[in-house]
Amino acid sequence: MATPILKPRVMMQQRSTVNFGYWLVIGLIGWTMLSFVTGLREVLVNLPFYESIPLALTVVFLTGVLLKMARDEWWIRYLDRQTQFYIGHETVLSWCPIIDSMWLIRKPMRRELRHLYKHITQTKASQESIETLATQLVERGVLIVYSRPKSDHPA
Repeated sequence: MATPILKPRVMMQQRSTVNFGYWLVIGLIGWTMLSFVTGLREVLVNLPFYESIPLALTVVFLTGVLLKMARDEWWIRYLDRQTQFYIGHETVLSWCPIIDSMWLIRKPMRRELRHLYKHITQTKASQESIETLATQLVERGVLIVYSRPKSDHPA
């Protein structure tokens, strides 16, 4: 079996909604428990069927989105705290699926990932780990690579 000459350093998984599905289920369980405790269940039962189902789905969906975004914020803070330690290639490889699963909706989240990259380049991290993280962030659109055309002009 032939192996390709150029193989990627990091095999990225396809972005999927599986991670969001997890938070959607957690939101559903949380709202179900809350409805039993607070008596919200009786209010929803008294609503007509055509009003209660869309309302419940909207509330569960929004809860899933909020929990997923809160989880992404927590991961950014966690990765920022981890830069105090030595960053090896295995560490960055373990970060890649985390970064890949994030929804980078807010501009401050992308900015914090750029600051994370800048901080890692200034530490004693291995060159391989810096390149891997840069590749991941470029793929996600956090870092932008500019290339200048070469010219003969010395300026």
